[in-house]
Amino acid sequence: MPKLRLAALRTPAAQFLGLFGLIALAIFWTLATPGAAAGFVQPFTQLLVDISAHLIAPLDSRVIADGDILRFSDGQGAVQVLSGCNAVEVCALLTAAMFAYPTTFIRSLTGAALAIVALQTVNLLRIISLLYLSRGEPSLFEFFHNYV
Repeated sequence: MPKLRLAALRTPAAQFLGLFGLIALAIFWTLATPGAAAGFVQPFTQLLVDISAHLIAPLDSRVIADGDILRFSDGQGAVQVLSGCNAVEVCALLTAAMFAYPTTFIRSLTGAALAIVALQTVNLLRIISLLYLSRGEPSLFEFFHNYV
């Protein structure tokens, strides 16, 4: 019976899951360090807020980026983008899955880069939508913030 269990660990699915777990652990361990928080996560979060403001600017000049807060200049609506709202953790899991998949390094890198761009594009739309919900429909804000 021990031979069957050992053989099960050699299946492609088991190898993928093991490698995925190791890569994800390494990425999350790195992201949890104070240096990564100060040198990457916080600046990246502020960059998302700045990009959101620049995307909105041609259509609505009332929107201001203020650090990690995207707000209207009249004070009638704002969104603070916190660490969990920047999709960094989701991108980390996605990257771990891409690199655990058995393919070439270049394909993994290309897939991870394209997927992160797509994911962050959707996240920017989410942040902008939440800003306008905070202004126009505050009662719906919590629902969409938590479930979308």
